[in-house]
Amino acid sequence: MTYLEKFNEYDDFAAAGYKFFSVPVLFSGRWISITDGLTPFKKGIFDEKGAPDFSLFDEAVEKILDACPDAYIIPRVNISMPVWWEEENPEELNIKDGIPCRESFYSQKWREDASAFLREFTQYVNSCKYAPHIVGYQIAGGNTEEWFHFDMNGGYGECAKSAFKAFLEEYYPETEYKGLPDLTLLSKKKNYINDEYLTRYIEFANFKVAEAISHFAQIVKEETGDNVVVGTFYGYTLEVTNSLQGNHALNYILKDKNIDFICSPNSYIGTRDPDTDWTEMYPADSIRLHGKMCFQECDIRTHLTEPLSQKDPSTDPHGLLEAPVWQPRASKYQAVNEIRRSFARQLIKGNALWWFDMWGGWYADEDIMNEMATYKSIYEQSIADADRSSVAEVAVFVDEGAYKYLTDSPFRNIFFNQRKELGFMGAPYDIYDVYDFEEVYKNYKAVILLSNAKTAYMENARKLCRKNDVPYIMTSSLKDKFTVKELRAFCKANGVHIYCETEDIIYANENYVCIYAVSEGEKTIKLGKQKNVQELLAGTYQSTSDSITVTMQKGETRLFRLD
Repeated sequence: MTYLEKFNEYDDFAAAGYKFFSVPVLFSGRWISITDGLTPFKKGIFDEKGAPDFSLFDEAVEKILDACPDAYIIPRVNISMPVWWEEENPEELNIKDGIPCRESFYSQKWREDASAFLREFTQYVNSCKYAPHIVGYQIAGGNTEEWFHFDMNGGYGECAKSAFKAFLEEYYPETEYKGLPDLTLLSKKKNYINDEYLTRYIEFANFKVAEAISHFAQIVKEETGDNVVVGTFYGYTLEVTNSLQGNHALNYILKDKNIDFICSPNSYIGTRDPDTDWTEMYPADSIRLHGKMCFQECDIRTHLTEPLSQKDPSTDPHGLLEAPVWQPRASKYQAVNEIRRSFARQLIKGNALWWFDMWGGWYADEDIMNEMATYKSIYEQSIADADRSSVAEVAVFVDEGAYKYLTDSPFRNIFFNQRKELGFMGAPYDIYDVYDFEEVYKNYKAVILLSNAKTAYMENARKLCRKNDVPYIMTSSLKDKFTVKELRAFCKANGVHIYCETEDIIYANENYVCIYAVSEGEKTIKLGKQKNVQELLAGTYQSTSDSITVTMQKGETRLFRLD
């Protein structure tokens, strides 16, 4: 997928054997966030009232089918409202500095009118000759298409008041409605928020986003006869720490039979520091446990990445997207090894992935595309005869519900920060929301409870560990993070297999192991049992042994098949 379709690399990916493609669909010609000074990537289908322009989607599909006639296509449908709708419905918008801004996720009229747009679009697609190529829909909306509230930062319009009142009447009838709470309390209090009314509101803010996603997913399923898959960005428990952004109701989404896959980009932890594990943003193993697919967006910058202002000055005329995270990698060596590491993680974790060539041309390199072709063959082989299930002996538990009790204090960042040390632990781990604790915790040798608030679920998990003699460690207000040394000592004390003693990044399952070298030098991977080892991708290592010893450069990724 690329946002700038005029710079697409469809031909290169089709030549590498790829048949799955995605394409952005905008209902309105509005930028994908509330950032000022940026222009849309293309026109919106519903920009002209009463005259939808579906040819915009036809042309996008035709570009893909020209490159790959037997392509499967999953449109990313951004359910955004056009300018004319905003002008007609100022009371249905959020407020920014006193000025109506964008559609409010609390607005019932927004939901009804957006639903009508979605039905009209889906019905049109069903009528087209290319309909058999459309095998799924990714439902997108809000800031950066990832369902972050447009209603943040205290800028709530009138529709929020009636929606919150209705929420309380349905779920907490004993709570008297007192209007919208003073959201400035979030930044003024230093410890836990003991204001029950405020925590009810935060719960409501997250619930309304999840409920909207669920509603739109049902529409797609209805209009397609449940004949396509439907997914969404959501559940960034490990990445998004602001409780008002609407991303902390994953457990609502996981119960929805209309949602088939959950997406996130690779973590931006450390602003994509190359020497940090780029995990999923969600508790991936809870998603798998509930029968959903984990689908990773690998939007990896390369040595060919250009700032948007240079690639397409008409979209970013003022150079707003030129922060370090948007800059190219220093070398092709670095880019290739980061792409390789991301591929290996998704392969070994059992995730799906797509390559997000955001501005186009990021992967337009012969060596990279040769790797892309090899990745596809490795994936296909893994599906045919490899065991990609987890071999983790450590389970990590987080609690998305804890965010409603927290302020802007650093303590709420526990989930985000601890992943760096976990990545250097030398042992694979699974990560769940604590809601799933009782179903899985006895399957592991050791448990890590990342508790950033004393919630009932976390306290219950701690009590069950004690009652059933399951070894655990738990963060607290006095201990907000465990060091690599502490994590590794805990693992060893409880019989957890350590694959690597050096602080490098390791991924492993029964049939694959990958190492990314944070430092140069000799690296030893202990497999725990004798295996036939065959290096994939760039190297030639081959042996039959219970360990692998290789000399590596800093920033190098190596992947091995184990049989």
